[in-house]
Amino acid sequence: MGLALHTTRQDGRATIAARGSIDLHSSDELRARLTELVDAGEREVVVDLTAVDFCDSSGLNVLVRAYKHARAQNATLTVTGAYGRVENVLRTTGLDRFLIGGAATDGSPGR
Repeated sequence: MGLALHTTRQDGRATIAARGSIDLHSSDELRARLTELVDAGEREVVVDLTAVDFCDSSGLNVLVRAYKHARAQNATLTVTGAYGRVENVLRTTGLDRFLIGGAATDGSPGR
């Protein structure tokens, strides 16, 4: 299916709504968009995965690197809407502790 990204900005928050699969073939597009937003000065970035049905290790890598990049720029990056296989991968790998929306920005687990 590929990946479609749609960015909206509201109330100081940039939200990227992703649709499709985040994999080796599409993860570079997501990486570029996330980096672009943080480098442009966005301080709160949300990745909405509601319409994502698959995320492999390359997609997880992009999310982790973007999270670290955001923190280095005094910004936040969170994930929302993960369900099914995508949510399971985030929980199994422990990435849900700091990526899922509502997590603390100091790296400690939070909800």
